[in-house]
Amino acid sequence: MPLSSRKEVTVFVHKKLLFRLRRLAIFFLVAISFLGYEIAKDGEAFYFAILGILMGILIGYVAGNKMHSIKWDNEAMKVVSKMDRVGIVVLVIYILFSISRRWIFSHWLTGNLLTTFILAISCGTISSRLWFVRRKIRETLKREGFLYPSKKMRDTAAE
Repeated sequence: MPLSSRKEVTVFVHKKLLFRLRRLAIFFLVAISFLGYEIAKDGEAFYFAILGILMGILIGYVAGNKMHSIKWDNEAMKVVSKMDRVGIVVLVIYILFSISRRWIFSHWLTGNLLTTFILAISCGTISSRLWFVRRKIRETLKREGFLYPSKKMRDTAAE
């Protein structure tokens, strides 16, 4: 029987994966709060925040797409996340960028603008990774028959 509520779905997702999603959501809320404060402090930073968020979304999509493979584990009867060699390389590059981004962008930006830009990149990256992981979990659960099928799948089945 297909599931629809969030609590029913979490039964079929591994606890470590749920913890990772919740941790990312908390980091996102904290980062977006600080970003809002920085924008309120200096209205000029708004445009750099938009640029940083867009850049972060792109980085998060590339990192999230390659970092973790989300699959169904038949033994555990849950959706699990595994990291392969390519994912480890992408993770190392992502961490190096995260550590050095202040140094990289300090050549062009200073003070409040730099802080706003870095926070915006973080917000974009985290939100993109959250969205990507959530989407992959839902796709996996739909493929296994635990979620209501998408309209496209219903149309295909009806034919």
